[in-house]
Amino acid sequence: MPADADAVFDVLSDLDNMATWLPDPIEVELFGPRLIRLWLPGLHADVDVERQVTIDWDRLRISWGSETTTSCNGIVQVLRLTAGRSAVHVRLTGPPGASRSAVDTWVHAALDALESVVAAECHTKRAMH
Repeated sequence: MPADADAVFDVLSDLDNMATWLPDPIEVELFGPRLIRLWLPGLHADVDVERQVTIDWDRLRISWGSETTTSCNGIVQVLRLTAGRSAVHVRLTGPPGASRSAVDTWVHAALDALESVVAAECHTKRAMH
């Protein structure tokens, strides 16, 4: 990512605005304290799940699901590289019926969109200063 890790994590941790970088047709909403609801249409059957979300600000890491959930769980962590550069590590278990290639496609689309959102946020903040 062509941005500081903190700027990337600010976008990732804004759970109210996750839809700005998640790929279509995935829909998500904040469903309660530290709880998100995901709709994943178009598989063998539409998937509707709720997952607990944990945000670790010190490690720049977000996890969802639990040890007992076997689908739709994972982590995303922002890694500090250099000033103005970071990397995003994703580990994701997709929904039942989703192929590994479909999950990989979703992850790549999400990271591309995330990069665009982060760039726009950084541009807006620079313009304000």
